[in-house]
This record gives sequence, structure tokens and C-alpha cells, in this order.
Amino acid sequence: MKKLMSLIVATAMVATIVSGCNNAPATTSPTQTTTEPTTTTERVVTVTDMSGDTVTITGEVKKIVNLWPAGTSSFFVMGAGDLIVGLAVNSPATMNSWTRLFYPDSVNIPAMGGTTPSVEDLVNLDPDLVIIHPSTAASGLAQQIRNVGIPAININFSDYETMIQAYTILGEVLGGEYQQKLETWCNAVETKLANVRNLTKNIPESERPVVFYIAGQTESLTTTMAANSIISDWVESAGGIYAPRLISLPATEITSEAVFSLNPDVFICAGVYQHVNQHAMETTDGWKDLKAVTGNRVHKNPYGCFNWDRFGLESQMQINYALMSIQPDIAAANGINRDSMISEIVNFYKTYTNYDLSRTQAEYMLDGLQPNGTEEFPVQ
Repeated sequence: MKKLMSLIVATAMVATIVSGCNNAPATTSPTQTTTEPTTTTERVVTVTDMSGDTVTITGEVKKIVNLWPAGTSSFFVMGAGDLIVGLAVNSPATMNSWTRLFYPDSVNIPAMGGTTPSVEDLVNLDPDLVIIHPSTAASGLAQQIRNVGIPAININFSDYETMIQAYTILGEVLGGEYQQKLETWCNAVETKLANVRNLTKNIPESERPVVFYIAGQTESLTTTMAANSIISDWVESAGGIYAPRLISLPATEITSEAVFSLNPDVFICAGVYQHVNQHAMETTDGWKDLKAVTGNRVHKNPYGCFNWDRFGLESQMQINYALMSIQPDIAAANGINRDSMISEIVNFYKTYTNYDLSRTQAEYMLDGLQPNGTEEFPVQ
């Protein structure tokens, strides 16, 4: 019995010693690592796009095919060019000098050959997201893309209100720093629009200048934008009357005779052909005698990655520029002038593109010039 008790005690002592050793702090050699199992929650976001479709995107969006050319510049401007793995169209000619300055690799992004590529071609690029062209929204293309497991959304805009809607959706999809930038942009646009509208709200209709806009995508003085467009948005916010509204122009083409009849108070020459078109206006019979030309109220409109006057993030700067061009006295009285616009340009690209634009380059942009100070399409 004593032997049995001795054996039990001895066993208990050994167990205690072993237990004590197991409870002692562990030592690890320098070459060993211990990894605790971790669980990560994959990002899942559900949005309602501008077709009214509910789309769920799982995981971080790192690769995008953008089939809507009017939206391409937004990615370069907000420093998201690396996300784009495919475009509807692309060539060195489609990327202007400002785009190449901010994002040199823009010319190397694969082109899909149009706005309706095959689903197979899209699958080969393995995107996390496809942005369709608005004109294909009713064709079922988006659903065809979704059927192979690729999220597809429709975002589009025609004025500042719809741009805010589109960028809010895009921000939700991208998340992180891009969502923060797009929220900042939306807030800035709402603030600037409210400001210029407040400054011009008491101007009688009879004292508002008639403003005619020349698109400048080609050498044409009679290509404009229809009555209801983003152009009318910033013209009217800045205290002007958009000329095509006076004749309910439904399209982008107008006759010279119609322009002569309108005899605008202000011309806005936009696009890369702005210098050519301004020269033609000042030297062509009929045009050179118009009120805006003789009164020295022909303004060249700035452009960056895309035309400020049309769509994209850079259109935020159009709001103050429009006030300066259409109601210069009101603008000057409220600190909006050439020098303030140069500062606004520099700050804009620092905020969104994280690019340190020089004041000289900003001045070139304000004058519708390339980063080196030359005209993209010079007057011959």
C-alpha cells in the first residue's frame, strides 16, 4: 500500500513539474514566427446606378473598363488612372497634352474598339468593374456583363446636379481616398454654384448678357450645345442668358444667320480649336461686326484633361470662370479675378491629382494653352 501511495505521489509531483513548465513563458528563436489566424471581411457595396439597376460589388475595385469617353478624364484628374485597364477608344491623339502631363501612361491603356465590345473581350481584361456607355443602357449590355460575374454600372451626367449624383455613386463603388475626393468635389460644386447664383439672382432679365458658346471640337463657329445642357447651367448660374434657349435650339448645329440675329453680348470659345475659331470670328465678314466681337467680349475657355465647360471634375473651376467672363464686375467685387483663378487651378490639381502645377502652367491653362505655353491647334 505504501508503495502504491509513493507511486501516486511521485506521479503527481511529475505532473506538477510538467504543468509548471508548460505555464512558463515560451521562448522563440529569432528565426521562428507565430501567426495568429485572422479573419478579414471582404468589402461589399451595393449601389443603385443611373439606370435604376441595383448592383453589388464584392471586393476592392482595382481594375476598371470605362466605355464612356466623357467620364474618362475624371479618373486621371482624381489620380486614379492606374485603375483603368480598358477604354472604349484610345490613341495618342485622344489624350491631350494636359492628360499626358498628369498621367503619361494614358496613351497605353488598351482600346476596346468602341462602346459595345464583346463580353469575351471584357472578360479577357478581368476587370472588377465595367462602366457602360449611357447610350447602351437600354440594350441589355450591362446585364450581359453581369451575367458573367462582372459588375457593370451606368453613370452619366448632363449638368451639375447629375454629375453630383454620378460621382456620389462612383465614390461609393471605389471607397477610400477616391470617395473622399469625390465627396470633397461634390461639396465644392454645391458651394460655388450657390455662391454665384446668390451673387447674380437680383440681375433683371433685361440686363443679363446673351451668351453664345462655341464648342471648339472642330473648326466651326456654328457648333454649340443644345438649349438644355451643362452649358446653360453655368451660363445662367453666372448671370447670363444662354443664346440657344432663346430659339429653343434642340441640337448642336446652328446657322450663321441665326447667330447674327441673336447678336450675342458674349462669346465663349471652347475646345482645342478655340484659338482658330476666335481668329476666324474676328476676321470673317458678318462675325467680326457682332456686338461681342467689337466689344472685346470673346473669351477663350480653359481646358485640362477635358474641357472645363463640358463634363468632368474640372468643370468645378468653370463656375467661377463663367462668372468672371459673364459678370466681370460682380466677380471682381467678390475677389474672383485672373490671379484668384490661377490660384484655384493650382490648388485644384494639388487636391485631386496630387500634382504640383506651377503658376505659369496654371496661367497657360487659363489661356487655353498647352503645358508648354503653345496652342494645341495654332492659327495658321
